[in-house]
Amino acid sequence: MAEQIIYTTYDEMQAELLRLHLQRHGVPCRLRSMRVGGFQGITFGPLGEIRLMTSTPYAEKGRRLIEQAILYGSFSLIPGKVEKAE
Repeated sequence: MAEQIIYTTYDEMQAELLRLHLQRHGVPCRLRSMRVGGFQGITFGPLGEIRLMTSTPYAEKGRRLIEQAILYGSFSLIPGKVEKAE
């Protein structure tokens, strides 16, 4: 089944908290780190991204849950972005 990126961030803790939040609400997802193993200092640009991925049927619900969590202050406003639907 096809997967979509629903959120990108550079903060590992934020990504993990959002993953747990989505799974708690019935949205299966996984993290995909673009960081190169062994190079922990690269945390910017495309090589520093951490992506939350989910299958297409869950993508819209996942985006909505993330937007609501940020809007209502459940998560800090560490720079990240909700990805647009494809």
